[in-house]
This record gives sequence, C-alpha cells and structure tokens, in this order.
Amino acid sequence: MVLLKNGHVVDPTNNINKKIDILIDSGKIVKLEENIDPPPKTQVIDASEKIICPSFTDIHVHFRDPGQTYKEDIYTGSKAAVAGGYTTVVCMPNTLPALDEPSLIRYIIEKGEEVGLCRVLPSAAVTKGRKGKELTEMSLLKDAGAVYFTDDGSPVMDAHIMRKAMEYAGSIGSFVADHCEDLNLSKDGVAHEGEIAAALGLPPLPPEAEDTMVARDCILSMHTGMPVHICHLSTKVGVEIITWAKAMGAKVTAEVTPHHIYLTDEEWLDFDCKAKVSPPLREHEDIEALRWALASGIIDIVATDHAPHAHQEKMQEHHHCPPGMIGLQFALPIVLELVRKDYFDMNRLVEVMSVNPAKKIGLKPPQIKEGELAELTVFDPSESWEVNEEVIQSKSKNTPLLGRKLIGKVKYTFFNGKIVYRD
Repeated sequence: MVLLKNGHVVDPTNNINKKIDILIDSGKIVKLEENIDPPPKTQVIDASEKIICPSFTDIHVHFRDPGQTYKEDIYTGSKAAVAGGYTTVVCMPNTLPALDEPSLIRYIIEKGEEVGLCRVLPSAAVTKGRKGKELTEMSLLKDAGAVYFTDDGSPVMDAHIMRKAMEYAGSIGSFVADHCEDLNLSKDGVAHEGEIAAALGLPPLPPEAEDTMVARDCILSMHTGMPVHICHLSTKVGVEIITWAKAMGAKVTAEVTPHHIYLTDEEWLDFDCKAKVSPPLREHEDIEALRWALASGIIDIVATDHAPHAHQEKMQEHHHCPPGMIGLQFALPIVLELVRKDYFDMNRLVEVMSVNPAKKIGLKPPQIKEGELAELTVFDPSESWEVNEEVIQSKSKNTPLLGRKLIGKVKYTFFNGKIVYRD
C-alpha cells in the first residue's frame, strides 16, 4: 500500500481542489480522506506543498521507432514522458517506414507494452507513405489500434484528399489531425517572417502559410460535419480563424505546444538551430494570443510535439538542420508559469494536459476517485531546477532551454497503479 499524505489534490472531473490524503492498495485508490492513518506496512509519501493530479496525456510525440532510433526509442521516450508526468502518449507516423500498415501499428503498441512505463499509442498516416496521394486503409489501421490519422510533418496539400480523409475518418469514429502549412508559401523558410529573420538573413517562413491551411481545414470541417484537429497552432490569425469556426459549429479542436507559448523567434539571435521548429517560433503578439486562447477554451489541448534529433543533425547549417525540439519534461513548468501569471487556474492546467487530450483520443481520463486505478502526477509547483543534459531523459538533448531555470518539478508519476518515476 502507498499513502500520499498532505498533498493538495486537483481533479476537475470530480470537483476536487483541496488538501486530502490518498490511500492506494493493489494499484487502486481505496480511500480519499483528510488525515488518513497509515495501515501497517504502508509506504508513506509526504506530499506537503505538492500538487497531486490525474496524470497527463500527450497526443503528439515523436519516438522515432521504427527507423531512427539513434534519435529516440520507445524506452527513452517513455522515460522522458513519465519524468514529465505523462502516462499516455501518442506517437506520430513519420517514422521509417511510415505507420501506414496494421502490422506497424501493432508493433508500436506491443513495444510500448514491453517497456511498460506508460501507455504508448500510435497515430496512423492519412496517406500511403505520407505522400499525400492515396488514402490509407483507415478502418484496418483503426482496428489495429491507431487512435487517429495524420501525415504530421507533411501537410495534406490536396484539399480533395483532405476532405475525403476527414469523411473516411469521421465515418469510423476517428478524426484527422493536420500539420497546417501551405508548402507553396513556406517554400524553404527557416524562421518566422519578421524583423529577426530579416536582420539575420534567415529565409522567412510567413505566417499565412499556416493561416490559409487552418482556414481550409476549418471550412472543410464545417461543410462535411466531420471533425478535424489542428496540430501545433502558432499564430494570432489562426486563433481568430478557429474562434470563428467554432462559433459556426465546425467540429474543430486545436493544440498548442509549450514552446509556442513560451519562446519567441528571438531564440534565433545566436544563430542556434535548436530554435528551428515547424511551425516556427513566432512573435510576442502570437504568444499572447495563444495563451489567452488556451485560457478561454479556443485551444483545447497542450501537446508537446516532442521531436528528438541527434546532436550532429542540429549542428548543421540552418537549411539542412531538421526542425523540432524535445518537450516532454518541460511542458508542466511552462504551463505552470501561465497559472502563476493568472492566465488560468490549476483546474484548467489539468484540463488541457490530462482531461481534454485523453477524451480527444477516446480514452477515459484518469480520475482521483475511490475504486479507480492510480494514474497520478505529483509535482512541486515551486521547485526551481536547471535544464541540463544530465536531467534530460530523452536520448536527444535538442532544446534551446539548456542552461535555463524552470519552476515546477514532477516528483512522482503513477502508471497502472505503480510508481514509474520518482525524482
């Protein structure tokens, strides 16, 4: 048995936001009361000054398996996930080969179960080989365990194919998630089109490359009545488009990454390719719009887009350097900063990091309730820690946060009733 004592429990699903003890026996929560006396042979964890909440779900990660496990694998990715408080993650299909066959979908699930640290689920490609030409057999992929469909990293440029994909996925109770980027506009862009890209001579990536595709997908959703999910929203105009689409009744949801609500294109000032990400880091007005959209419900989910790359890849010249940065261990402290700055409260943090993402992929969100399996995150909202290579659990270390201090640290993660991470 495990007894979590003196922690402040936050679970918006069950309207809990108070100091309360949690007794866990055989993996299940058996008692929720104030001042529980520990039964004999009970492991007591003092959670004083800590927050205890349902564990987190990330619907957008890259674990690079199969094909690029020198960057990350399901074991190291799972270690990073639980260190960040996550017990469910959804892997993107831009692997080698792409996740466009049922056998590959089953491989991801089985490999995740073999590792056993967290729930590793796959998304599947929308088009065969992620080439944007021919739809995959979505029904077979869903039956194999795919939780949704995306060509992430490669936008579905053909509007006719995107419409058919949304209709197909919606008809089988799933959805398409799109990387919104008009390649005719973005071309070889590297950094957000603005003063910094101009001053540094970096090839510009205009925000309308994202905005036009967000608008297209919202309109397709509105006319088909089918759901669509917008990946890693990054622009102020994109927020306005989604606000309009939701008001018009479109079944659109959106996610935002921690880095797009925390970092700006100023990260490029030292010419470090760790700042290269797709979509690019934007300007302060975009960050502010994204933060308020997350607070108001226009943006539904925080998803990390955890994208590991090897050191030598990120050391290349900016044209050849692949976009992406790791994020699983940094999401909580970054979102906590918005709580400290009064954008929203701790309930909303749990909604966007735990409740909403789990619901989006058809899972029952973890709950802090008697009889429920213990899937919990225990964190210290005030602990300051430095991001360095030693603390990063991912195989890759590509983040512009190296050397910086963050506030908010996961202390314990419970998955399937067991402690899978302790700080």
